[in-house]
Amino acid sequence: MGSIKTVAVLGANGNVGSSTIKALLEEGFQVTGLVRKSSTATVPEGAKRVEVDLSDASLLEAFKNQDAVVSTISSITPGGALSLQKSFIDAAIAANVQIFIPSEFGIDTADPSASRYVPFIEDKIEIADYLRRNQSKISWAAFITGSVFDWGLNIPGFGGWNIADRSVTVFDGGDIPYEATTLRQVGKAIAKGLKAPELIKNKYVYVNSFTVNQNQVLKAIESAVGEKFTVSKGAVEDLWQSGATQVKEGDPFGVLGMIAGAIYGKGNLANYSATKGLWNEKLGLPHEDLAEVLHKYLAQK
Repeated sequence: MGSIKTVAVLGANGNVGSSTIKALLEEGFQVTGLVRKSSTATVPEGAKRVEVDLSDASLLEAFKNQDAVVSTISSITPGGALSLQKSFIDAAIAANVQIFIPSEFGIDTADPSASRYVPFIEDKIEIADYLRRNQSKISWAAFITGSVFDWGLNIPGFGGWNIADRSVTVFDGGDIPYEATTLRQVGKAIAKGLKAPELIKNKYVYVNSFTVNQNQVLKAIESAVGEKFTVSKGAVEDLWQSGATQVKEGDPFGVLGMIAGAIYGKGNLANYSATKGLWNEKLGLPHEDLAEVLHKYLAQK
């Protein structure tokens, strides 16, 4: 594979998309941010903004002269937007793109059991399988990031946290270790990886900002805000089951409880620093400091 210079990012105005574009620009890539046709969404300054209608012809035109395509689209329902990535891959192959980065950025989907714990992950597994079947035509790399740390804190109640109310539910004693990665670090990991495409070629890439548990996060947040939180106790199994029941009853947002349950240990899919090992050092990606991250995050609230 040759060096990567030009990168197109699908979902350019989303959380992961905009963070990825900023990191790619910092690393000197020429970046095109792809947004849906007629969208009013902007892309980070320095990137070229291109509208696509997701038709084969539109994608093919957008992918011309691109060395890499990064998909950051998201969905919480099986068979949703994530499944569209097969057409993205086909268009990338037709446009002679060298490497495709599928939308992952969560728990370890290299384990086929992952979809038992978070249903829409079945789409991610199918996309990874599709890429493996086509890796003689296009290379790929799947970035596993665990909990997207600041994204999760932005959702009141997710994983038990409510920053505005100064309250938290601590699950199973709060000592369960899990991987957490900031949005900024997710983008930097992708950019660092594309600087070394042969290193990441056709592999799962495991990165984080830090390995933490709820008690460590709670201590750091209380220190940052100078206040004690109201602490409740819960069980990971109850958290996951409650989400699964919501999904079964027709509420797709119940999947947030299932995601949080998986992060807190159900299925053993989110502590991959212990099970798979981290790529941070290989990528030249420094770990982040939990206290510093929280001080910066809370200063913006």
